[in-house]
Amino acid sequence: MSFLYIVATPIGNLEDITFRAIRILNEVDFILCEDTRVSKKLLDHYKIETPTISYHEHSTDKKIDYIINLLEEGKNLSLITDAGTPGISDPGGKLIQKVLEKTKENNVKIEAIPGPSAITAALSISGINISKFVFFGFPPHKNKRKKFIKKILESEFPAVVYESKHRIIKFLEEIRKDSKETNKTLNYLIVLRELSKKHETIYRGDIDDIINKIKNNPYSQKGEFVIILS
Repeated sequence: MSFLYIVATPIGNLEDITFRAIRILNEVDFILCEDTRVSKKLLDHYKIETPTISYHEHSTDKKIDYIINLLEEGKNLSLITDAGTPGISDPGGKLIQKVLEKTKENNVKIEAIPGPSAITAALSISGINISKFVFFGFPPHKNKRKKFIKKILESEFPAVVYESKHRIIKFLEEIRKDSKETNKTLNYLIVLRELSKKHETIYRGDIDDIINKIKNNPYSQKGEFVIILS
């Protein structure tokens, strides 16, 4: 039996990795990386010399077949992304699905090596009741964007959204506009930037104030964002 390990890696601070993850990354035959250049920083930091293979959301079926062949040959593999837990708005889901479809039963075991995730990190310091929440991932860039925002505003539970530096202001302004048009009250908004990194910033409260603070500080528009709407 061969193993495909789904390994969570730091979302910022390189110390946020488990002993088990480091051991597994050292022991496997190959590490599948979303971007081998990004992963090299982490691997070098922990002196992990395991060979790497590029695997990302645009990888071809031919690359997936190559990975499956390695597993069927008895090779043990780890899958990591640039940051966080693979498959959570990151590559991974498609590969796991194909491995389950194309490998013989009991030939390959898929095992989670849990660790950092921007969702859980953000929710843990949100200060709101998170016994239930809905994760929406990244908003679509064009098509279905209006429908996406409508679903967020209609959610009866706190909604968690990822957004990039290129569209954070646009997204917040769209949320504000649509909430006013539909009379949906935003009781509480939290915008978290660069979680676990040196310049981590957390904005809480009124959406107008948060938009103004981010707009008035160009540096605040850099990095990756998690938004929690209640």
